Amino acid sequence: MTLIHHIEHIEKKINELHKSLIALGSQDPVPALIPIIHKPGWTSVAEEAFVTGILDAMLSQTKTLSELKQILLSGVNKVALNPQPLPP
Repeated sequence: MTLIHHIEHIEKKINELHKSLIALGSQDPVPALIPIIHKPGWTSVAEEAFVTGILDAMLSQTKTLSELKQILLSGVNKVALNPQPLPP
């Protein structure tokens, strides 16, 4: 695989990540859950544990994803550009 193909592959992955993040943010709004959890009789001990566990895991994943995004952007910007001669 040539360097151009590697760059094209990376560009495709960047675009896929961008689309995925947009889709994640545009799906059903999470705050819509709040009126549901306030309905009488909605929560049992098991439901509370289940929902709290999922929310904690999702929050942790979003924080990690945000940190990884910052690391990626910072790292990419630190790469020293040394233009290589193009092949003939």
